[in-house]
Amino acid sequence: MTIEIRPCADRDELKRYGEIVRYVFASNDQEVVDDELASTQPEWTTCAFVDGQMATTLGAFPFTVRLNGAPVPMAGVTAVGTLPHYRRQGLLRKVMDSAFDRMQERGQPLAILWASMGAIYQRFGYGLATQQAWYTFDPRFARFETETESRGSITLENRDDAFPTLKRNYIEYATPRNLMIHRSVPLWEQAVFRPAQKGHPVYIAIYRNEHGESRGHVVYRTAERHGDSFDPGPNQVLDVADFIALDIEAYRALWNYVKGHDLAGTVRMWNALPEDDPAPDLLLEPRMLRRQTTDGIWMRVVNVEGAMPARPYGARGELTFAIAGDTMCEWNNGTYLLETDGPTASVTRTSREPDLVMPVNSLATLLSGLRTATHLARAGRIEVRDARALPVADALFRTEYAPHCPDGF
Repeated sequence: MTIEIRPCADRDELKRYGEIVRYVFASNDQEVVDDELASTQPEWTTCAFVDGQMATTLGAFPFTVRLNGAPVPMAGVTAVGTLPHYRRQGLLRKVMDSAFDRMQERGQPLAILWASMGAIYQRFGYGLATQQAWYTFDPRFARFETETESRGSITLENRDDAFPTLKRNYIEYATPRNLMIHRSVPLWEQAVFRPAQKGHPVYIAIYRNEHGESRGHVVYRTAERHGDSFDPGPNQVLDVADFIALDIEAYRALWNYVKGHDLAGTVRMWNALPEDDPAPDLLLEPRMLRRQTTDGIWMRVVNVEGAMPARPYGARGELTFAIAGDTMCEWNNGTYLLETDGPTASVTRTSREPDLVMPVNSLATLLSGLRTATHLARAGRIEVRDARALPVADALFRTEYAPHCPDGF
């Protein structure tokens, strides 16, 4: 058996790559796969070929992602799969090894992905980096505890006219935040504007304040829910794909706009809002949100010395920590000194004794700001050599906003 690990050579091999992805993920919508392939370059893939036949696939989009407000190059890993008759042969590990080497060469110190199963990716060094807050609620019972009159206005607009405004809103919203992707046009198409079915409408509503300035928008789809013919309704479902509010006035206005759809019996906000979304603090009865919190983006530190200085920190200080047991990116193992004034940082190898010792996936969770060092230590995910380092690490890795990625890829 001959195994070759390499990118797709051309569009023909990329077509086979798409066929495998469609099979592995049971995607019955050929158009969805075709859309992703149209924005995928062969050189962004890493595949395993067994005796000349493609067996395992992996894609890595060249993203720029905000990390506590700073733009950082990251690999957006996607389309990871192996045909069933080639599984349990170590092919995915070989593909991952090669992909990490290529990320290292390209200057991508971090990789992110949506995990079909977290168990698959934790063994490759990925750590949980974001969580998703999902709301499924009846809009009739989603009133604010105190109502305020909006001084602005909301208009329903077509996509061509609205798109420049939506981009400006998103850029202003994402710039100070954490784990938000710089959206390319293909990402807008796939993550925000894709209809539930081909030809179905996608609606855009923009909020402008009393001075005519755009301060937020909502992108959504509606559908009729067919149930018991004697059900009195309302029987429509409103799915929110993008909810961007640049201030609380815009947030309230857009929320009231969404719940103002009288024929909608269900509103679904699935990953459109971050974990620190203010709705539970504003609603008269927060339980009506039927909120669910699930895992979101998983992140892999490909290069510690490249990743750590790329983000701003929450305080001035220094920390000595060690990474141990990274069998895939072995260059990460060792002890480091982090020194930061807050906005800038340096990370160097050191001969000092480490204050904290952790596996690389714990570092990813810490770096994203999802969990504090104290939390990870209590969970047994960080070994504490000097307890005085925990409050220091908590302050350093603090982020301005909870990490959140609303975009699938």
